[in-house]
Amino acid sequence: MAEGMIKDLVASGHALADDMTGAPSVLVRCLAAQLEVQLVRANALAAENAHARERHVFIRALAVSILEHSGGRMDWRGAMEDATELLQTVDSVYAKTPATDAFLAEVRAQGVEMFSEKFGGGTQLSDMVKEVAKDFAAQLRKGAVL
Repeated sequence: MAEGMIKDLVASGHALADDMTGAPSVLVRCLAAQLEVQLVRANALAAENAHARERHVFIRALAVSILEHSGGRMDWRGAMEDATELLQTVDSVYAKTPATDAFLAEVRAQGVEMFSEKFGGGTQLSDMVKEVAKDFAAQLRKGAVL
């Protein structure tokens, strides 16, 4: 769905909520707000992915340059300088993806919660496992575990 259409839906939702009263108004307003939040998250992920793609092209060109630089000779000084730059670039690509990291942390936390729900209950062991899973999911969301 195009970004403009999503923004129109958000605006329409808020306008519709203004014309309503009570619980339906609150529900429509919450849904519109959640849609807007998801748009912001999607845009952040798209920006990170675009940056990663740009850096991938650069890294590939740099790797080709390293291969061409060696030219079958054993002169590694220039290749090592290129390789150092390559490593720094790779680190910069994958170190700065907060939206992607937050998204993946949420997916992981939901997986832990799904496991916990399927584990059952009623025994001391199952209650303990559920409590540990709940704490672990919270840590995943904070980014404290990996």
